[in-house]
Amino acid sequence: MKTSFTKITLLLIFFTVATTFGQNPSRDLQDIVGERGSYAEMDLEKRGYVHIRTTKSGYSVYSNWWSPSKKKCVTYRLADGNVRSVSDAPPFDCNKSSGAGYSHGVSNNHSSQHHSNNSHYSNSDQDMAFERGHNDGLYNKAYHNIFSDQNLKTAYSNGYGSGVGQRSSNTSYHSGNGGYQAHVRVNDVVGLSYEAADQRMRSKGFTKVDEFKSDGRTHRTYYNRNTKQCIGVRSMHGKVGHVEKLSHCKKQ
Repeated sequence: MKTSFTKITLLLIFFTVATTFGQNPSRDLQDIVGERGSYAEMDLEKRGYVHIRTTKSGYSVYSNWWSPSKKKCVTYRLADGNVRSVSDAPPFDCNKSSGAGYSHGVSNNHSSQHHSNNSHYSNSDQDMAFERGHNDGLYNKAYHNIFSDQNLKTAYSNGYGSGVGQRSSNTSYHSGNGGYQAHVRVNDVVGLSYEAADQRMRSKGFTKVDEFKSDGRTHRTYYNRNTKQCIGVRSMHGKVGHVEKLSHCKKQ
């Protein structure tokens, strides 16, 4: 009796969590949970699914797949190289018409994962406003919130922030510099311990050429002979808090 009660309790918790995040586990695909991403892709293709798109959110990667025969869209979440969940998704996430809203006059560039609760608005007009804002932010257009209704205005604003975040994620490889000279991106050392930051800078081709302490902070200078970059790295309490491009550097 106690075992049955425990199982029922766990089931209730499971369905409560699923409902909260607006996604239902795809029952016929739970066997790929735990697989490496490459194996999951092969399994989905064998079952007739077609890859639609992949997006990144935080430390997770979301991949949307469409089954033409089942008229079904699914999304799996990948973290640390392994599939963590597989959920049914609205046709909208696979660029398909649902026949029940979600239609709009701009291209579909956002999916449910771009929403803070991982679920589209139930109101198609709000989702349209979110999509418009997402597109503007994604393609680096000026913030232009044309809506008078407060709900639509908020949806556009949320979408714009989502689009900006996606644009940053899509171009995270970029150093922020222009021209023809090669550059190496170094902002990713912020937040790392000094040891980890030092190892990462060396792996990027930098050599530490100077170090001194001031006002409780440790200042280190790195030089990259190949890219001619001079970078200052400032840390406090053992962690890097700031990196900056320097005009002059000791060269070894």
